[in-house]
Amino acid sequence: MVGASIHIADPNGPWANRGNWLADPVEYWREIVAWRHVLEKHPNLVAVMAHSNWLVCQDAQIDYLRNMLATFPNLYIDLAATFQYFPYVKRGNLRAFILEWADRILFATDIGTWEGDEATANRVQSYYRAFQILEFDQLVKGGFFGNREVEGLSLPKDVLEKIYYRNAMKVYPGVKDAMIKLGYKID
Repeated sequence: MVGASIHIADPNGPWANRGNWLADPVEYWREIVAWRHVLEKHPNLVAVMAHSNWLVCQDAQIDYLRNMLATFPNLYIDLAATFQYFPYVKRGNLRAFILEWADRILFATDIGTWEGDEATANRVQSYYRAFQILEFDQLVKGGFFGNREVEGLSLPKDVLEKIYYRNAMKVYPGVKDAMIKLGYKID
């Protein structure tokens, strides 16, 4: 069973830069601990933590995320809406984390539908920036959301393939068949 896209309330940034979603850090961590208890009670549950449970806003959170992934072998994370928080953490720490846990990270954006040519053009730019952040080592103006500069992570091709589609094929039934129908050669 896949418990996909498990959401924990958004702390909306690191200290002194929180928004209104969940400004109380105590409540945020109460929810994180409650989720951990669910995983302890259901060790065979395959789950994807949407937005990496917002544990990429500070370097200490990334360490906690490492612990979560090490403790729960069926746990995955996605990168949806996290790119704007990358400037708040050390690039080396974030890159090392992604390299270490590449088998358990999925690409995601947190964007549903939109209408119109202007909205489409904006989304194309958002995706392009997200790909630049993962693929190159240059400074990128803005993540998927936001306008802060983000230093690219220059991830290796095999890691990018895992994040972009190979991990999704492991987690979600039907993704591999859909990729083959689209003409991709999957080994």
